[in-house]
Amino acid sequence: MPASTAPRFYAWLHRNRWLIVVVLAALAVRLHWNLLVHPLGDYVSSDMRGYVSRADQMLDRFGDPIEYHAFFPYGTHFLLALLKLVFGRENYTAIGVAYALLGTIMVGYGYRIAERVSKYRWMAPLLGAIMVFYYPLISLGGYTLSEIPYGAFLLMSTLALVRLAQDGRTRDAWLAGIFAAIATAFRPQILLSIAVFGVVWLVMRKSMPKVHFKHLVFAGIPIAIVLAFSAYRMHHHTGRWGLVSENGHFNQLFGRCHNKKAAATPAEPGRGRIRFGPPPLIQLEKRAKTAPKSWVQLDPALGAELSYTGYIADAAALNDLMQQCIKKTGMLGQLRYAVINVLMLAGYNTPWPDSGREMWRHKAQSWQSFYTAFIAIPALLTLFTCFMRRTVTRHGMLSLHIWAIIITAAIYFGDTRMRAPYDPMLVLLALETYVFIGVLMFGWVRKLWARRKRAG
Repeated sequence: MPASTAPRFYAWLHRNRWLIVVVLAALAVRLHWNLLVHPLGDYVSSDMRGYVSRADQMLDRFGDPIEYHAFFPYGTHFLLALLKLVFGRENYTAIGVAYALLGTIMVGYGYRIAERVSKYRWMAPLLGAIMVFYYPLISLGGYTLSEIPYGAFLLMSTLALVRLAQDGRTRDAWLAGIFAAIATAFRPQILLSIAVFGVVWLVMRKSMPKVHFKHLVFAGIPIAIVLAFSAYRMHHHTGRWGLVSENGHFNQLFGRCHNKKAAATPAEPGRGRIRFGPPPLIQLEKRAKTAPKSWVQLDPALGAELSYTGYIADAAALNDLMQQCIKKTGMLGQLRYAVINVLMLAGYNTPWPDSGREMWRHKAQSWQSFYTAFIAIPALLTLFTCFMRRTVTRHGMLSLHIWAIIITAAIYFGDTRMRAPYDPMLVLLALETYVFIGVLMFGWVRKLWARRKRAG
């Protein structure tokens, strides 16, 4: 190392010493989990099998139109296909390492976001230490699912957005758009976060003087490119036009009807019957026995299991069922469904797939109880920071994601697993709330003590 660069390198090491410790610890924990404790290749079933099989079909029949490939977002099976192509079809060690790296990226970027958002220097190391051992994200990294890749690009995009709001650099606008575009391929729900940011910018642009319209254009270009590719891909596979995937109407059925399962029986010969039920709604149904007096119940409009004739993404059949449910429940009933769906982001269900596995279920339940008791409400208290002048460029850039997942859950259904990719930001917001309340209480006690001293 040249003598001139050595002091700068050592200074960089010193500045980033806690980040380096956190990242190395997070990587070690996730590699140990994915390769020794919970190898991904041992858990290829249900949704995981679906992603893996689509990746294999993509490699075997590259370029062939396969209708079902357009039903789910494509980012995860694209990623798995790439890893299989490079490292071998059955090399789940390589896939486990890749997911461990993506999980580590979540921890590292959560740390960097905390540095930008919090005015307390110790907040980033504290958040990092929590995230190193944060079981819900470690667990999801042990399955070939979309949450960890999505979470990595979500946090990368969010950090770029925070930097854009604070510094106004064009490079960060491009990075925010590129990472958000990639995240869209894994889970299109990020588009709601983008829409919320657009509303926040329109309302609060005077408090965000460094963010200009040109930045929104630059950020929007990669997103538009990915959406155009996604629309072309869907048309290639199905002959129909759409955005990223066709499962939106199907998922919305559960939000409007509160059924636990739905089955589609195609009229055309050669197509198989498809039956699916979201784990959180299946778990919610059990509350009729475990908590019969609770207001939070499944209470399906037309029955716990619905069926229809047609392809699983048949918009006409799904719309017909949803209209029947809306007519049956009325708007007040639909509002109740929406509120219950939102509550399910924070509780009333154990994250799947752990919920279906005895050896991991209790650990997942314990961590979910911790989130419900200590994180959910404090994080929610920051909801309006994106509309406050002093906080819009810091906490506000994170709270817009809370708005997005609340809207998503209200329209479709709530799920603690769907919330998990946002947890590094939600835990940070909760910690900031605790500190804010603590500072207020300390100030109040100090003033009270001073008054008593003067009086005495």
